[in-house]
Formats: sequence, C-alpha cells, structure tokens
Amino acid sequence: MKRYNFLYEEIVDYGNIRLAFLKALRGNRQSPAAIKFCRNTEKNLSLLRNKLLLLNCDWGNYRSFLITDPKPRIISTAPFEQRVMHHAMMNVLENIFERQSIYHNYACRKGKGTHAAVRYAFKQCKTKQFFLKLDIRKYFDSIDHEVLKTMLRRLIKDKRVIFLLDGIINSYETDPGKGLPIGNLTSQFFANLYLTGLDHYILEELRASAYCRYMDDFVVWVSSQAETRPHAEPDISALSLLKEMFVNIDNYVTQNLKLSIKQPVFGKTAVGLPFLGFLIKEKGIYLLQKSKKRFSKRMSEITTQLYNGSISEAKAAERTLSVFSAISLARTNRLRNKVCAKGEQLAALTV
Repeated sequence: MKRYNFLYEEIVDYGNIRLAFLKALRGNRQSPAAIKFCRNTEKNLSLLRNKLLLLNCDWGNYRSFLITDPKPRIISTAPFEQRVMHHAMMNVLENIFERQSIYHNYACRKGKGTHAAVRYAFKQCKTKQFFLKLDIRKYFDSIDHEVLKTMLRRLIKDKRVIFLLDGIINSYETDPGKGLPIGNLTSQFFANLYLTGLDHYILEELRASAYCRYMDDFVVWVSSQAETRPHAEPDISALSLLKEMFVNIDNYVTQNLKLSIKQPVFGKTAVGLPFLGFLIKEKGIYLLQKSKKRFSKRMSEITTQLYNGSISEAKAAERTLSVFSAISLARTNRLRNKVCAKGEQLAALTV
C-alpha cells in the first residue's frame, strides 16, 4: 500500500484554506458564527492558518443536539473555524481516501449517493436469487480510535498531518477510545474509510457474486452455489453459502474492526430487499412502510406550515420538491395522490 507524504504544505496553503472557508460557508451564511467570521475574513483566515502552521488547533467544543428523524441520534457540530480546518484537510486527503474505495461504495462520494446505491441493488435483485443484508450496531459510536489511527498511518506518512488527524479523533468519545461525532465532515470520511478493508475482504477473499455498501449498511448477493463456488458439493445451497459468508464477515468485523453486527437479514430477492428506506424487488422499487409514514408526516408538516403562514409558498415548494425527490425511485403514485388530496382538504378548511 502506498503511503503519502508532503501533504501538510498543501493543507496550509493559503489558497486551500480560502477554498475551505468558502465550502464551510455553504448553507451557513446566516449563522452567527459565520457572520462574525466574515466581518474580518482575511484576518481570521490568517489566524486560522497560523494555528495549523503551529500545530496548535483546539479541536472539540462541539455543540450537540438530538434529532429523531429517521431515528434518534445525537448530532455534534464543531465551531465554524474548526469546520474550515476540516475542509482544508479533506480538500487534500479526500482523493487519497477515494483511492482505497471499491466502486460500489456509495456514501459520501462524488457521483454516488443513496439513489445510485438503490439502482445498483435493483439491478442485482433482477438476476440474483438470495441476499444477505447487514449493518453495524451503533456504528459511529463504536469506531475504535486506535484501529482508525492505524489505518490512517498505513496511508499517510506525513507526521504533521497525522498529528492533526489524531487531534480530531481524540476530541470526541462516546466510551474511552471509541466514537466519532456525527456531524463532522471528517467523521464521514473516517467512517467510510474504516470499512474499506471489509469491502475488499468480501469481494477478494470471500468472492461475493455482488456487493455494495452505503456507510454501514451493506448487501451481499449470490445466485447459486455454482456461481460462487464451482467445485462445491451439489447439496450446498446458495443460502448456505451466504450463511457461511456471514460467519466470516462477523469474525472479520469483530476481530479486525472491534465492531458488532446487528441481526443479519437473509432473504430471497423475489420477496424483497429492505435497503436504505426502500423495498427492492426484482420487478420494481417500493417504499418501506416506515418510509411511507415519514413521507406522509413530512408532507403534512409542510402543508400545515404553509397554511398557518410560518413558511412562504416558495419555501413550501422547495421543501416539497426535496421530499418528492427523495422517494422518486419508488412506485408511489397512490401514496402521492393520497397525500396531495389531504393537502387540498386542509387548504379548503383554511380558506
């Protein structure tokens, strides 16, 4: 594995830091911290660069809050200045992390995303008979700091960059030596990198017929025992092969990554694969019941906010487009019509 050196100079380059500032500003221009920073941008960028040059960055000081959609999670966001430094580092390191990824890793990568992962899963469900669906228990909270640091050292030779990365990792814990803050830009990349070894193990050692991952949700497919193991005994079924794969995957995850896997889901693609909020079958893509409820609830909230005057028509249209886009892959005509009819009824009542 190639180790990369002389990265620190690229990170502290003023042009890179200014680009990082512009990225951190996206969607945050109206935040008090961003407004304060922008009052004297050049001075603040110079001070921030000096912190990186002196390796004197005060990581941490997170602002934490709870979200409940789609499930209860604690989000921890770093101060604006630190987010600029995170962007400065990832501007340089992203391509290095990218080179470690398999093609069908769909989270936090340019040109990928949820819909691309679902489309690939749908393609596999058309031709493969059986699947194994897995995800990691409390993934971000369970990432082991020492394992992650070892992975980074295998990639990065520059000691000053390693010092900065160690500082970010050490700034947050859920348990001693465990956890990454959901909300940090760096956490997304660290968490994606953490499972790349598992990706290669499943494809290259276990020789899965097909495989894809979206962060800590991943799926393995097989069609028949002959496809993955041509010389196997005739009585070894595809489902048996998947169960054997699961034992190996579970051992790898436990021993190498110090994580634990939730209850595995073995199934037939004809019945449907639950993945990323969708139910994927060989004949089409549908919404899971919980996703239908989320969609209906979100649309009801937007409609209510519009008619009580808390948001404008333009903002309501923007949010509605976003919600509809999220489910656009699925067959949802009946659900959409039902939700729209409810919105029309509410509109009639408020006239």
